[in-house]
Amino acid sequence: MNTEETFPIIKKTISASLMDNLNYYTKAQLVEVAKQLKVETKKSWKKSQLVTVLTASIPKQFDQFYKPVVEDILNQFGEQVEQALGFQQIQQIEVLAPLIKKGFFYVYQQENLLVLVIPDEIWMTLWKNDEVEEITFEIDSKKLNNFAVNESDARYKLLQKWKDNAIQIYGHASAVYFSTIWNKYYDEQLTAEQVEDIINR
Repeated sequence: MNTEETFPIIKKTISASLMDNLNYYTKAQLVEVAKQLKVETKKSWKKSQLVTVLTASIPKQFDQFYKPVVEDILNQFGEQVEQALGFQQIQQIEVLAPLIKKGFFYVYQQENLLVLVIPDEIWMTLWKNDEVEEITFEIDSKKLNNFAVNESDARYKLLQKWKDNAIQIYGHASAVYFSTIWNKYYDEQLTAEQVEDIINR
């Protein structure tokens, strides 16, 4: 079976950025994603225009219509679910083909392994409705400028999970990037310095 006809297989360096993943696609593949999502496009559009429109449309449609479906699927993996999952055979992920074709998941060929990647914008949407409590700060009487974050705090745990996933995929974690994504989905804004302080505790 020709896997390329089932869904696109990316043979480049793995990225968890939605825009990067879309840029890896050909123009024809982007048009197909738009068709799957019923997003109106024009034949005259350049690839960059398609990427821009889909980068905005995919998270919105996911959040509005497909999030419960994806949550049910990911729950089948139990605690083993990660932002990047490796599979030995194409048949193991064929069931996800409709979601891959809509741009919610991306598949990479890494030697003899197929890696299913959930882009950051989708991964973090899955978490955005989790209860996030107010952070608890304790002032050190000896060092009034230092704050200790309560590790049971939901926000601490969430950012730590993002950090772990980023390190697994990229080998490092960017507080600036986390701050940008966080501020996109949560009303309570965090600076890169605040994020850095939390994830390095």
